[in-house]
Amino acid sequence: MKQMIVFLLGSLMCMSGFAQINITVGPYLQSPTPGSIKVKWRTDVASGSKVVYGLSIGNLNQTVEDTTSLQRHTVQLSSLLPDTKYFYAIYDGATLLEGNDADHWFRTFPLAGPAKPFRVWAIGDFGKGNDWQKKVRDAYENYDTTETNLWLWLGDNVYQDGTEAEYLGKVFDSVYGYQKMMKHWAFEPSPGIHDYNSISPVTSPVPPLQHTGPYYDLVDTYKNAEAGGVASGNHLYYSFDYANVHFISLNSELGSVFSGTDDWTGVNPFVNFTTSPMLQWLQQDLQANTKPWTVVYFHQPPYTDGSHDSGAFWEVYMKAMREHFAPVLEQYGVDIVLTGHSHVYERSYLVKGCYCDAGDITPFNILQNNSGNDDLGEAYIKYTNGTNPNQGTVYVVCGNSGSNDSDPPFNHPFMFSEFGCDTCCGSFVIDVNGDRLDGKHIDAYGVVRDQFTIKKMVNTSVEELRNADFSDIKVSPNPFSKSAVVAFEMVKDGALDISLTDVSGKQIPLFSGKKSAGNHELIIDAAKLNLAKGTYLLTVKSESGYKRTKMINVE
Repeated sequence: MKQMIVFLLGSLMCMSGFAQINITVGPYLQSPTPGSIKVKWRTDVASGSKVVYGLSIGNLNQTVEDTTSLQRHTVQLSSLLPDTKYFYAIYDGATLLEGNDADHWFRTFPLAGPAKPFRVWAIGDFGKGNDWQKKVRDAYENYDTTETNLWLWLGDNVYQDGTEAEYLGKVFDSVYGYQKMMKHWAFEPSPGIHDYNSISPVTSPVPPLQHTGPYYDLVDTYKNAEAGGVASGNHLYYSFDYANVHFISLNSELGSVFSGTDDWTGVNPFVNFTTSPMLQWLQQDLQANTKPWTVVYFHQPPYTDGSHDSGAFWEVYMKAMREHFAPVLEQYGVDIVLTGHSHVYERSYLVKGCYCDAGDITPFNILQNNSGNDDLGEAYIKYTNGTNPNQGTVYVVCGNSGSNDSDPPFNHPFMFSEFGCDTCCGSFVIDVNGDRLDGKHIDAYGVVRDQFTIKKMVNTSVEELRNADFSDIKVSPNPFSKSAVVAFEMVKDGALDISLTDVSGKQIPLFSGKKSAGNHELIIDAAKLNLAKGTYLLTVKSESGYKRTKMINVE
């Protein structure tokens, strides 16, 4: 009889709405702005949605509630203070589900425009549900104590087909995935080809504005320029501002080899691609941008020679991004382009102007052919004034945050840094501080495998550069052994003197005479010139000005 009473009471409680509610996904954060953020989660039983939040644990004194009974919950918190840390908890109505502790917090965006130090973490090709994904995650968490302010996804966020079960089991879980991080860091995603297998497969494409699926069910991006930029009007691609940086997330998967109308990247070889809604929006967004820094990210890299070769004839998506989108990015002085897809890490010099195959790259396309490492005095400099300001882009491939390639060929002439093997995995970090941007690749063991710096500055000798009869000089390779090529462009016919100066001050003449307008190259033969190992200063002087650059002979 006693057991029957307990059973009846339990049944009555379930029928009366007192069934146990379990969280199946989340909570996680989306679409932060200086004054708002969205808190999302899912439950196994439909219920109301309530978020209680405040400035300290134990003092959550503000509430937003939706009494609609749902299993997929989204609550937007508004009228928040910019650049402020809040703590929160989620409820099914009356019952606390999670929160009001040190793990459940978020920080709103700062006001756009004013500079402030902040950190960005970027991962690509990560959702494998394997030990490498976990190691990369943990290595970054243990790297240092700097707070992460932005989290970028570079596509192929889950494998193999972008199904909901794969997302929930490999990305939104707490074993291999990022559930702990998601409680306090919002992520800003871009999709990849594996995410798109459940949205618009290459073999049976769907018109872009009809794209739906697990990726779009889970993410909530800026459709209407809620955090700055120009509204895209859709969730396929978007932009936003954080402090003094403008971020753009493109969608490299909007291609169609079967339809010209639906081919928004230009992969169809039988159609003359001129523009698309995404390309038109990108041009409008970049034209409207006034921030001193611009970072663009998407999945398919314009330049790579890792597990994928961007010059291979079948890699039509990478070719489309290189031929149709890279020229626009470089026209507006985009500083960094972040991509994935190739299961390695690669990082270019500061480059511009080659949207062709790797074999067609010339020394003129590498604006600064040094390491970019500020510790060596070789930071990339982008001048903000003069007749052609803010030129040059660094291209980064970080497709090894859970994936790897055992034997990548690595011979792309644009790339300075390359990291790939069957144990080579990692993530990418950007630190921005005013006129300085630092990039680092951190491997699965917490080791910094590459680092570079870009500095924005006013050129105090801009008049000298403007009056010179020739373009900036480029040396390739540098450092060099045996020989190097000095390349420059004469703006008009004129006389030139070219020389080297060694560390003792001894001058070594290389050329003296007239050069006609156009491109020129001068070969420096170390043996013929009897050059010792060491550092030299190359000087190119005309009647109206001169320019100098450092050269290093390593043999």
